[in-house]
Amino acid sequence: MECEFLGWDRPFLGLAVEWLLERRDAMPAMLVVVPTAQAGRRLREALAESTGALLAPKVVTPGHFLDTGEAASDAIELLAWIETLESTRDWEPYTAAFPVPPGEGEAAGWAMGLAKSLAGVRMSLQENALTLGDAARWLSKTVEAERWQALSGLEGRVERRLAAWGYKSRSRLLAQGGFQVAPGVQRIVLAGVADLPGAVRNVLGQSTVPVTVLIGAPAGEEAGFDALGQPVEAWHSRVIEWPEPGDVVLAADPRSQAAEALQRVARAGTPSDSLALGSADEATAGELVRAFGRAGWKLHDPSHVPSAPLLAWLGAWRQFVAQPGAAAAIDLLGFPESGVLVGGRRAQRVAALSTARDQWLARGREDLQRIAPLERRQPEGVELAEATLAALEKRRTTFLGEGFHAGMRRLLSMIDPEGERSTGILGWLDTTSGVAGEVRRDPGFWIDLLRGTAPEPVAGAPDDRVLDVQGWLELFHEPGRHLVVCGMNEGLVPSRASTDAWLPEGTRKLLGLSHDGTRAARDAYLLTAMTAARRHDGRVDLLLAKAGAGGDVLLPSRLLLAAGEEDLPARVGLLFREVEPPDSSLAWTLDDAWKWRPRMVGKELRIGVTSFADYLACPFRFYLKHVAGMSAPDPERVEWNARDFGNVAHVVVERWALDAEARDYSKTEAIEAWVHQELDRVLAERFGAKVPLAVRIQRESMRQRLSWFSKVQAAERASGWRIAEVEKKFEIEIDGVTLVGRVDRIERHDDGRRRVLDYKTTAAAAVVESAHRTAVNAATRLPVHLENVAEVLCTSPDGKAKRWKNLQLALYSVALGDVDELGYFALGATEGDVKISLWDGFCPADRESAAGCARWVIGKVRDRVFWPPADKATYDDYEVLALGRTLGETVAWEGGAA
Repeated sequence: MECEFLGWDRPFLGLAVEWLLERRDAMPAMLVVVPTAQAGRRLREALAESTGALLAPKVVTPGHFLDTGEAASDAIELLAWIETLESTRDWEPYTAAFPVPPGEGEAAGWAMGLAKSLAGVRMSLQENALTLGDAARWLSKTVEAERWQALSGLEGRVERRLAAWGYKSRSRLLAQGGFQVAPGVQRIVLAGVADLPGAVRNVLGQSTVPVTVLIGAPAGEEAGFDALGQPVEAWHSRVIEWPEPGDVVLAADPRSQAAEALQRVARAGTPSDSLALGSADEATAGELVRAFGRAGWKLHDPSHVPSAPLLAWLGAWRQFVAQPGAAAAIDLLGFPESGVLVGGRRAQRVAALSTARDQWLARGREDLQRIAPLERRQPEGVELAEATLAALEKRRTTFLGEGFHAGMRRLLSMIDPEGERSTGILGWLDTTSGVAGEVRRDPGFWIDLLRGTAPEPVAGAPDDRVLDVQGWLELFHEPGRHLVVCGMNEGLVPSRASTDAWLPEGTRKLLGLSHDGTRAARDAYLLTAMTAARRHDGRVDLLLAKAGAGGDVLLPSRLLLAAGEEDLPARVGLLFREVEPPDSSLAWTLDDAWKWRPRMVGKELRIGVTSFADYLACPFRFYLKHVAGMSAPDPERVEWNARDFGNVAHVVVERWALDAEARDYSKTEAIEAWVHQELDRVLAERFGAKVPLAVRIQRESMRQRLSWFSKVQAAERASGWRIAEVEKKFEIEIDGVTLVGRVDRIERHDDGRRRVLDYKTTAAAAVVESAHRTAVNAATRLPVHLENVAEVLCTSPDGKAKRWKNLQLALYSVALGDVDELGYFALGATEGDVKISLWDGFCPADRESAAGCARWVIGKVRDRVFWPPADKATYDDYEVLALGRTLGETVAWEGGAA
C-alpha cells in the first residue's frame, strides 16, 4: 500500500492523467478506482484526448468491489421480508425492536412499508459488509443490544426463507467476503477517492495486488490522510480559506443562484471547455439547465432521473384492477399506453366518462347502464362511456385469469410491442417468476412490488450538450479552470445527518459506517483542494441560497464558516444578511403574449330566458357559459351539488304533477306519501341499491323539504288552485332571435285566474321582485357594459328607480300572454322557507320594460358584443381565469365590444 501526493496546484484530473501516462506501459494491467461513474467517464475522456489510440486501464467505482453477482435481487429480498413479517404470529421474541406488534389494527399491506425499512437497514450495513447479526455483535455492549438482537432473529428467518427459494442475500455474501481481483490486474490505483466504504477498505487491505493511492494534496499534508487516502476527521476543524480569485454569493433561492452563476460565467468570459459547473442541490441543478439554456448553452443534468411512464401507467392499472370504476378508468386513460386497450379515442372516452360522473355521479358500469334511458341530450356519450368500461373490464378479467406474470407480459406486448420501454420490467418479471409459485399474492401486491423495486431508467446524455452539471462528488474530477459550485448549504455540503430511527449517527459510527464526522472531513478536504487548485490559474465561485425551492429556510454550509477569529464576523455578516426576493420590486404585469385569447364561436342564436341574467351581470362570462359552452365540472365529488339537488327535486315534483290523480290530492299525507315514494324511485334509477352515504344524507334533507311542500300544496289545492300544465316549453322570436324557455308550473284557480310558478331550491326563499331588479340611485355605479343603457332601467309601482338584473318570470309573462300572478314555489331548507312567493304589483308596464331590456340584450348578442367583462360577479365560475386579478387584465379579447 503506497500513497502518492500529487499536489493541488492544478485540478486533480490533469495530475492523475499525467501520473498514469508516465506509466502508460503498465496501464493495461491497472484497475483504476474513481468515486463515481461520472468521474470515470471524465478520466477515460481525458486519457483518450491525451494519447489517442492507447490501451487504457479499466476504470471502476468502489461498488466494483461489492459486486456479488449471484445474490437475490432487491425484489426477492423484499418479498422474503414481507413473507417473514406477515407469517409472524408471536412477536414476543421481538418486543425489544417492536414493543407494539406490527400489523395490529393496520390495513392490509402493512408489511410492505416495514419490510422496505428493514431491507434498507440491511443495505446500509452492506457499506461495511455487515449483516444484522454482525451489527448485533458489534453493539452487544450498548443500550441498543436487545433491539439489534431481535432484528438479528428476524434476519435469520429471512435468510432461511431465501435459502428455501434457492437464493443467497447480498448481505450474507458480502459478509462472507472472498472478493477476487480479476486475473491480469497487477495494480489497483485509487484516483482521488475520498470516501471508501468500509467493505472496500477491507477488500483492499487484504488484497495481494499492490494498491497505490493518488491523493490531490501536497506532500506536507500526510497527517491529514490515512493509509488509503481517506481524509481524517481533523479536516473538519481546519480553517478553510475562501476562494481567491472568486466570490461567495448568497442568493435568494435556486433560481437566483442559477442566474448569479450564469452572470459570473459571462462576466469572466469563461468558455465552456474551461468551466467546471456543479450543484449539490438537485433543484438548483435543474435551474442551471434552464438558465444556461436560455443563454444558448445546452446543459445536461446527469442526476436527473427521467420519469418511467410504464411504471406510472402500472400505478393507474393497479387502481383499475382493484376498483374497476369510472374514476380509475379516467386516470388510466390519461396514459397513451391505454389507447390500445380500448381501441383509441382516449380523449372522447375520458370526456364521456367525466360527463357521466359530473352529471349523474356515475361510479361504474352498472350506473351507466341504469342512466342510459334517462340521458336524452347526449345518449351517445353514455354509450361510449359504458363501452369503454366494458373494454377495460374485459382486459382486467383476462389479466386476472392469466395470473400476474403471464398477464403482465401480455399487457406489455400490447402497449409496448417493440419492447423499447419495457426491457427493465420484463427482466424483473423473469427474475421474480421463479418465486411466484412459492407465494400466494394478488396482482395488486405484485404491481406494488414491481413499482417499488424495478430498475430506474437511465438518463441518456444528449450529443449536442455543451456541458454537464456535476454533483458535488463529481466536481473533484472536473478539469475546468473556472469552478462554479451551487448549493453550498448545510445539509447539502456536508449532507445532512442520518434521521434513520434504526441507524442514527451514533450507531453508524459504532458500526464503522460513514457518519457526519467522516462526511464533513471529506467535504472539507474536497473544498480545500478544489479551491487551492485554481488559486494561481483559475477562479472559484461558491453560491448558496437563503431559501429552497419550496420556501424552506436554508443555512450556509459549516464549511463556509470554518474561519479564524478575525475573519468569522465578516463571514457571518455576509452569509446571514437579508436578501431581497428576486421579484420583490416588480409590479404584477401580464405580457400580451401570455394573455388568454378565447376563440370566437359561431352558433345558432337561441337564448334561454334564464340566461339574460348572465348577460346583464357580465357579457364576457355570458359568452363563456352560453356561447363557448365553458363550465367547471366536478366529477370527483361524491355528493349532490346545488344543481343536482335542484334537478332531483324538479324531477320528483314534475312527476307528481304529471300524475292526474296525485296532483289533485288535497290531503297533506297523500301528497307526502307520493313524493316520498317517487324520491326513492328516482334515486334507485340513478344509483341502484348502493346509494352513496353523502347522497343518503341529502336524500333525507330533500325528504323533509318535500314533506313541507306537501303541506303547502294541500293548502293551495284547498284554496282553489289547480295545476293546469307542467314543464311547458315555449319558443318565441324577438328581433330575429329565438327565445326559449320552460315553465315549471302553470295553475288555474277556480275563479279563472292564471298563475305561473317556478320552483327554487335555494336554502332561503327569495323575494321575487328583488331577484329580478335592484334599486338604483345617484350613487349607484353600474357595470361598464350597462352604463348609459336606458333599456335596463325601470320604475317599480312605488315610483322608485330600478335596474333589471333578471328577466325570467317577466319573460314568462311575455311568452304566455294572459298571466295574473307570477312567483316562486320555494323549497327551502326550513319550513318557513318552503312557501309560494308572488311578485306583488307586477303589471303590463313591467312586462313591456322587461321585453325592451330583452330586446337590448338580444341585439348585443346578435352583434356578438361580449366585452367588457364586469370586474366582479356574485357567483364567479371563471375566477380561476383571472389569476387573482380581473378578467379584463388577463384576457386579450378579439371579438366585439360595447
